[in-house]
Formats: sequence, C-alpha cells, structure tokens
Amino acid sequence: MDELQFRKRTAAIYKAVTDRLDLEDPDEVEADHSADAVRIRCKGGKLFILNHQTPLRQVWYAAGDRAWHFQFDPSAGKWIDPRNFDELGATLGTTISRAVGKPIAFALR
Repeated sequence: MDELQFRKRTAAIYKAVTDRLDLEDPDEVEADHSADAVRIRCKGGKLFILNHQTPLRQVWYAAGDRAWHFQFDPSAGKWIDPRNFDELGATLGTTISRAVGKPIAFALR
C-alpha cells in the first residue's frame, strides 16, 4: 500500500470511529480527532488513543496497559494485529464496550 492510499484508509477509520461514537452519550464516551490521532475518553476517566505510523503502514491503538499494531490485510479486507490476529474493529468494540458497560460495535475497512 502506498502512502497516499494508507493516509486515505486511516482518515476513513478516524471518521468512522468518531461518527460512531458521536451517536453515544458524551457523558459515556467521546472521541476527539485532532492531527493524526483520535482520543477516546470514556466514563470514569479512561483514555484510549488511536493513531497511525505512516512509515510502518500501521494503525496503533492503546487502551489502558494494552497496545496493538494493526496492519491492513488485503486478502481479508481488515486491519489485523499480526502478533495476536486481533481485528481493529473488534478490538475497539471490546475495549470501549467494557469501559462504558454496554455494547458498541465498529465496522472498519
């Protein structure tokens, strides 16, 4: 994937995440997209960070004491962490749902 395609994909991810979280009560969860990152604040003060590393063509996600480095898998059409095969949308959904106490799902490509 070239840099322009990578940047378009990450911009689409950031938009999808912020659009999805804008549907929720901001007292429960809120997303702030600025520069090259999305900061997700959940009730209770939990902060999650979604950003990208252009030279590596990776999307990084930090949630508490865990971190993932997702790469796009063109055969699956999904962002996958090659260390544990976690998928980006599922990982966001699981961590954020756990933090707010209700299901929140993401469909990301």
